[in-house]
Amino acid sequence: MRFSQGDRLGPYEVTTVIGMGGMGEVYRARDTRLGRDVAIKTLRPDRVDDERRRRFEREARTIAALDHPNLLTIFDVGREHDIEYLVTELLRGETLRERLDRASPMAWREAVQVGEAIARGLAAAHARGVVHRDIKPENVFLVEDGRVKILDFGLAHVTVVIADAATQNQTVPGELLGTVPYMAPEQARGQPVDVRTDLFSLGVVLYECLAGVSPFRRDTVPWTLGAIVAEEPEPLAVRRDVAAIVTRLLAKRPDERPASAAQVAESLSRILGAQSSITTPPLPQAPASIAVLPFADLSPAHDQGYLCDGIAEEILHSISRLGGVRVAARGSAFQFRGAQDVRVVGRNLDVDHVLEGSVRRAGNRMRITVQLVDVASGRPVWAERYDRETDDVFAVQDEIAARTAATLSIAMTDDARRAWRLRGTQDLAAYEAYLRGRQLAGAHTRTGTRDAIASFARALDLDPSFAAAWCALAEAHTLAFEWYGRASLDAARAGEASARALEHDPQSAETATARGQALVVADRLEDAAVELQRALEVNPTFYGALYACARVRVAQGRHADAVELFERGARARTDDYQCLCLAINAYRAIGVSDACLDCTRRALARVERRLEIAPTDERALCLGALALIELGQNAKALALSERARMVAADDPSVLYNIACALVRAGDLEQALDTLEQAVGMGFGQRTWFENDSDLDELRTTRRFVALVQKLPR
Repeated sequence: MRFSQGDRLGPYEVTTVIGMGGMGEVYRARDTRLGRDVAIKTLRPDRVDDERRRRFEREARTIAALDHPNLLTIFDVGREHDIEYLVTELLRGETLRERLDRASPMAWREAVQVGEAIARGLAAAHARGVVHRDIKPENVFLVEDGRVKILDFGLAHVTVVIADAATQNQTVPGELLGTVPYMAPEQARGQPVDVRTDLFSLGVVLYECLAGVSPFRRDTVPWTLGAIVAEEPEPLAVRRDVAAIVTRLLAKRPDERPASAAQVAESLSRILGAQSSITTPPLPQAPASIAVLPFADLSPAHDQGYLCDGIAEEILHSISRLGGVRVAARGSAFQFRGAQDVRVVGRNLDVDHVLEGSVRRAGNRMRITVQLVDVASGRPVWAERYDRETDDVFAVQDEIAARTAATLSIAMTDDARRAWRLRGTQDLAAYEAYLRGRQLAGAHTRTGTRDAIASFARALDLDPSFAAAWCALAEAHTLAFEWYGRASLDAARAGEASARALEHDPQSAETATARGQALVVADRLEDAAVELQRALEVNPTFYGALYACARVRVAQGRHADAVELFERGARARTDDYQCLCLAINAYRAIGVSDACLDCTRRALARVERRLEIAPTDERALCLGALALIELGQNAKALALSERARMVAADDPSVLYNIACALVRAGDLEQALDTLEQAVGMGFGQRTWFENDSDLDELRTTRRFVALVQKLPR
C-alpha cells in the first residue's frame, strides 16, 4: 500500500513522497500533535516476511538507542493498516551520492570534513556496540545547515546489549550483507565483522570523495569482490597526510587499520586544523599513466609498418624507463591499432593519456605527426609535426619522449638519460633491420622467429657494437630453443649473443635479463638466477627480469620465492595476466589456499580484461582456463582451452598448457596425448615437466615417466 497526500499513519499526516526503495517508501509527513514535519519510513506489505520485519524492528531499536549529532534521530515507531513504520527527523539537503554525482571529486578539505563527521557518528555507534555494515555515499546525508548524518542502520550488527532493547544479530558464516563495492575484505568473505569493518567502508567512501572513482568497483560483482580482497587501489593524488589515513583505513587486515573511529575522527580533525601529527609514512603521489599506440603508416606504398611500430615502441620504452609513470604494455596498447576514440582506449587500458601519431616516408624524407591526448576530455594536450631527414629519426624519438615526460611532470634523472642513449647505433640501416626483426619476432611463430634472427644478424653486420640488437638476437635464439625444437645451436648462439650484449652494455637490466634467459636454456639455473637478480638490482621493477626470475624459481622448485617475484611482476605491469596466472601454481605448491584463491580471482579479472581487448590471445585463453579450473569451473575452462587450440593448434606451448588444463579437469589420457603432441612439435622444457604442479596427477603413470625420460636435461 502506498500513501498519498492527506493519508494518515497514526497521528502523522502524509504530505508527499520523498523516496522509494526495495523494502518500502519514505514520506514527508506532519506530526499533528506536535506541529512538526517528520520523515516516515514504511515497510512494504508485499515485501514483508519474518526476516524483513525483524530487520525493520531492529533498525528502529538500534537508532532509538543512539543519540549523536551525526546520527539520524528517531521519534517514534508504529503499525497502521498492517504496515510497520518508523518516524525520524526530517532532513533537508542531499545524500553524499547526490553530491558526488553533481560534482566529483570533492576538494580535499570538504571530503575530510565529511569523513570526520562520519567517523564521529560511527564512534558513537561503536561505543554502544553497533556496527553499521553498510557505510556508503547513499547512507550519508549532507544537511543544508552543514551537518552530516549517517542513515539506514537496517544491516546493523549489534554486539552488546543496548539498554532495554537487547538483540544479538550474528553474521551467518558465508553470508554477504552490505553493498559490494564498499565491503571490507572480511565482509566480502562472509567472515565475522567488527568496528574495523566500518572503518574500511569509511576509507572507500573517503577515497571516492577524493578521487572521484570507487577504488574497487569493477564490471562484475565477482571482479569487485576479488579487487576488495586482493588488489591495492591506485595511490591518491592528495595531501600526504590525508592519503596516509585513507591507506590505513583500506588495509586488508583489520588489525592494520586504525584502532577506532574516534581515533580517525581526531586525526582528520587535526588535519583540518592544520595541526596534523600523523606519523604514517607519506605516500607517493598517484603516478602518471600513458599508453603509446602504434603509429599509422601514411607512406605512399604503405610499406613502413615496421618503422611505425618501431618508433612507437622506442618511445614507449624510453618513457617506461623513467620513474613516476605507469606505461601500458606494448601487447595491450598495440591491440588498439587504428582506434578512433582515444577515450575508449584510455578507459580500456586504465591510463590518463594516450600518445598517437603517424609516419609518412618518401625517399630520404620523413614526416612524423604526433599528439598527446588527455583521456578524460578527449582533447590533445599538445601536437607536433616533425619534417626531417630519415636519419634524424633517433633525435625525433627522443624529442617526443622528452616532451611527453615534461608534460606529465616526470623527472629526468641521469640514469634515465643514460638509458635513453642505450639504443646503441646511429646507423639507420642497422636500426631499420633491428626494427624489422622486432616486428617479425612479435609474431611468435617458428617462421617469424627464424626471420627475426636473420634480420638481427643483418643489423649486427652493419653495426657490430649495436647492444640492443645483440640483446634481441639472444632473446630470439632463446625463444627458438625453448619452443621450436631445442636445437643445441640455438642455445649456444643465445649464450654468445647475450655475452656480446653485456660487453657493449654492462649496466642495463635488459641485457642482464637476456643473459639470464640464455643461461636458462643452457641449463645453468643457478647462474641464470644470479644474472636475473643483478638485473633487478639495476631496475627492481623491470617486468622482464621479474617474470624470468620467477620462472627460474619455479623450475628450481623454490615456489615461495616464485610467488614473491610473480606478485612483484603483477604490480610492475598492472595489465599483465601471466604473472598472476603462473603464481596460482606456486601458491598451491606451498599450500596457501586462501592466498591461492585470491590470486586466482585477480588473475581471472586480468584475463577477462585481456580477452575483451584481444579475444584470440591464445596464452590468455590457456592460462584463463587453468584459473577457471582452480575455481572448479571445468566446463568453462575446457571451452577456453578448445578456443586456444583452434587459434594456435601448431604451437607447442599452447598444447602444453591445454594438457595442464586437461590434467586438472581429470582427463589424464587426453592430457598425455596432448603432451606427447607438444613434445613432438619441439616443446622440451624438462624442468617444467618435473616441477609444474599442474602435472602432479600424471607423475606415477608409465606414459608420463617415459615421456620425461625422452627429454634432454
